[in-house]
Formats: sequence, C-alpha cells, structure tokens
Amino acid sequence: MDLTFSKNAVQIFTQWFGRNGNVVSSVKDEIRRPPYPCVKINPLPSSSPEAQGIESERVLKYLQRLCREPDIKMQTVIIARNGHIISRAHFYPYSTDIWHASYSLSKSLTGLAIGLLYDDGLISLDDKLIDIFSDELPPVARINHKSTTVKHLLTMQTGVFFNELGAVTETDWVRAYLESGVKFKPGTQFEYNSMNTYMLSAIVKKVSGRGMLDLLRERVLSPIGIDTIYWEKCPRGIEKGGWGIYYYPDDILKLGLLYINGGVWNGEQLISERWIKESTKKQVGTPDETGIYDYGYQVWCKEDRRTYLFNGMFGQNLIVFPETNIMIATTASIDETFQNSPLYTITEKYFGHPYRPRGHLDENPEALSELRDAEGSLIMHNSDAYIHKNDTDCHSLKELNGVYSVNTEDGFGLSVMPELYQGVHNCFAEGLREFGLTLDKNGGELSTLEGNTAHKLSFGYGKAVPGCVCYGKETILTSSYAVLIDDNCEKKLRITICFPELPNVRYITVGKTADGVSVKWEEAPGFDFLAKLIDRTFFGKLLLDKHTMPAGSEFAVKRMRYFLSPTVNMKKTQKESI
Repeated sequence: MDLTFSKNAVQIFTQWFGRNGNVVSSVKDEIRRPPYPCVKINPLPSSSPEAQGIESERVLKYLQRLCREPDIKMQTVIIARNGHIISRAHFYPYSTDIWHASYSLSKSLTGLAIGLLYDDGLISLDDKLIDIFSDELPPVARINHKSTTVKHLLTMQTGVFFNELGAVTETDWVRAYLESGVKFKPGTQFEYNSMNTYMLSAIVKKVSGRGMLDLLRERVLSPIGIDTIYWEKCPRGIEKGGWGIYYYPDDILKLGLLYINGGVWNGEQLISERWIKESTKKQVGTPDETGIYDYGYQVWCKEDRRTYLFNGMFGQNLIVFPETNIMIATTASIDETFQNSPLYTITEKYFGHPYRPRGHLDENPEALSELRDAEGSLIMHNSDAYIHKNDTDCHSLKELNGVYSVNTEDGFGLSVMPELYQGVHNCFAEGLREFGLTLDKNGGELSTLEGNTAHKLSFGYGKAVPGCVCYGKETILTSSYAVLIDDNCEKKLRITICFPELPNVRYITVGKTADGVSVKWEEAPGFDFLAKLIDRTFFGKLLLDKHTMPAGSEFAVKRMRYFLSPTVNMKKTQKESI
C-alpha cells in the first residue's frame, strides 16, 4: 500500500501545490455535510462573573489582550465556571451561535467513545489491532502491526506510515492502515497521526456494531443536551474520528462540565470517573514542537494535572482548569497545528495556576456593563475591519466594475474557497475562468466563474454582509466586507471573506491595470501554517534548511508563497455580469 499511497499522494500534491492543472482526487463522491441547521440550542445557565467568584475586569482584560495579539485571529470565546457561562464574546464578524468545524478536537470525543466500550468490558487497552480486525486482515499486517494495541492508538504511539494524506488517496482507510508499514516499534515514541484516531472510530463500529456518533448520542450527548452535531464519515461510512465534527461551542462546554464532574450528569454516571482521570493525565510525553502540553488518551494535558484541553488545529479548543472549575471554549484562525500559539499562554496567565477565584464576589454593575458592551463589539486589531474602520470612500474605485477573463493556466486552484480548505476537505477548485466586480456607494458584489459554477458574494465597505457559497456539494456560510488600502501609493480594494463555520479566511486584493485588473489571492491560515507543517516532516526540514539546501530552501519558500498568495492579471471583457 505504501508505494501506491506515495504515488497517489505525490500526484495530487504536485498538481495542487504546483498549480499545473486542476487537481483530480482519487477518492470520488465523498459524503458531504448538510447545510448549517440554524436551530436554537440550550446552553448552560448564564451568570455574572462575580457570582462565580471571578472579577469582570479580569475577563475584560483577557478579551482585550486577545484583541491585541498579532499572531492570532480570534473568532469566539465562551467562559464558564461552576457550570455557568460568565462571558460570551465574539470577534467581528463572527458569532457564538453558529456551529463550527472541528479538526482534532474531535479526537477527544473518539476517546470518550472508547471509554464507553472500556467501561462496558467490551475492550481492553491491551487488545491488539490484528485481533480486532482478524477477519479482514491483510497478511502484511500480522508482521507490521503484530504488537499494536488500543493503548498505542489512544496515545499516538503506533509509528504507522499511513497518515492524513491517505484520506485523500484511499477509499478503504482500514485496509490501507493495516497494509501500511511502521517507522518504529509501537509504544516507544509519540508521533501525532489522525489516522490512529480513525482506527479507534473503526474499532468502535467493529466492536459495538454501531456508528460512533450513534453510540455517543445515546449514552452521552443526548443526556447532557447535545442534540445538533454532525460528524463527517470516510468513504466506507465510518466517522473520521480524528477530525470532521461540526458542533456548537456552547455544547462543547457541556462535555467539559461532564469531565469536571467526574462523568456524572444530573446524578447519573455516564462515563466512569476512572476513565476521565486516566484520559486527562499524562500518558506519554510530547516533543517541544507540540507546545506546552503532554498527552493522555486523545486529550492534551499538563503533567501537574492543572489543565487539560480538547484541541483542534487553527484554534478550536475546550480548555479546562479542573481545580477551579473554569472552562474556556474558543474558535479562531491560527497558523498552528498544536499549542504553540500565544492563545494558550495568555489564557494560562489569566485563568491558570496560581490564579484562584473566590466562591463569590460582590456584584460590580459598572464593570459588568463594560464587559457586556465589549463582548458584542470586539475587533481583532490586526484585521482590516479595525485598521480601516473609518474608510468611507471605497466607492471611488468604481472603475474596477466589470467582468474579467482569466487565463486557464493562471486559474488553476483559484477559488473563493481558500487553498488549505480545499486540501483538508479533499474538495479541489475547478479552476477560475472569470472574475467580476460590481461596486456602488454602499458596497458591492464579487462574482467568480469556477469551472461551470458561478459564485456571487455581497460585501459592504467596512461592514460585513452575510451570505453563502455553494462549493463541493456543500452550502457554506460567508460574511464579507471590503476596505480601501494603499499599496505602494496605489489605492486598491481588499475584500475579506470570512467563513463563520470555519477557521479559514480569504483575502482578495484588486488593483487597476491598463487593460484590466491585478488580483492578489491570500488566505489565513496561510503561509506560516504551511511552512510549519512542512518543516515538521523529515524531508521538509531538509528542504527548508538554509544551511543544508540554500537553493532548495529559497525555491520552496517561493513556491509556497506562489501557491498561497498568487497575483493574477486579468483582462476586461465585454460581458456585463457573470
């Protein structure tokens, strides 16, 4: 399998990263998620911070500190203590009442499902992978995976070669995993790999005879009031396990409260306290590159047990301080796969050890009012909406109005949907053919023709306009605004397309040329994230090392910048609209 996987992966990677043709995935008709359900959820009860022993001023300073952090782009923050929400904040133009895509935060729910089977006596941590899948075992697996156990999967110590890119190149992930080789003896090293978690999901279905989400719904999610949740599935219909959940941030706090209470909800033991304690304590040390936490059973944790978290790349988190009953749920757009972001150190500073909130404080109406006003008007200081908030003359660029043609070679990969979204979701753009703008004094409309699919998004000047884009059989929410910027003394229009359900942001900067427009395409997470991701691989370290491969390093950086931030010249056509 490894050679086939490598061949398919290289083919897709060179097409996608090299922009030398439309990417053709080897996996067809993947199941896509339904549209945002727009339902009302039942959150935890609300309270003032003071009623739960925390100063409103502390919460406000924390939120304001996040606003000033240049290396993060926060979307939402919800803070709770003692099972009560004390602060619900959103950063322009996001909202806390929309569900959100989760990447590796999903792993902690998979670990919870394994805990249910463990409590029921249906599996043990020493059960071997080859025994569980004995009836569909390829011969090579008896050699490569003869000692791999459930615990190795839980603690990311399998050493398997088959990684996340395999999801793009294979339709039978279980078979591909079992056919794959290993890099080191299982149980001897930590190596983060989402396909380990997928195999845990496959184990749940194999052992219980049920899909993992169905099991979790019956045993945990419905009892604690989580009714609306979606989990993407692999081509075989098994939940992806390591990623792919769409959840409401409020609901993830309910799971955190269940963990804080030792698995008890309304007097009923839903998951054993033993499993929670074992899951949230250090089982294996992690390398420095993953940040300040070690690893339990699909949960990141500190060795002193004062913090643990459900974490997904780009900034989806449930951060739990069990000693003080404080929980913080976040969504964001961060150029990190693990916990090296300032978000974690800032949060630890304000709410981690040695901070000790009281049981109760006198109410402070003035401070509480200031906090509540701020929660609804937060803007990241590194965003166009903050930097250019007083711009009102964008309509002076009406000469940009028109429809523009794009050369086929220049259009490969370009879309209103960011490149990294395309790769993570195995849903690649058809190729940009036309680009259009219609501007007036209040805002405008961006239109694109990608393959045979037309997209239209409205935006305001400094004011976000809600919308949606139908992409890859999914309806994806958008919130778009534009500002006027100076680029080398030239006035240009920069459009920001936010995706409230996603961590991705698309930036499109348009300037006038003699016979059309020059359009720069950027995104976040973007170059910094991709560089760190590649640098964490063996060949990536060599490629990006200026000392060992100076020419290769320079070439790789240029290719990454071209891939994630190309500038395309387009000629005006006679068409009035797309």
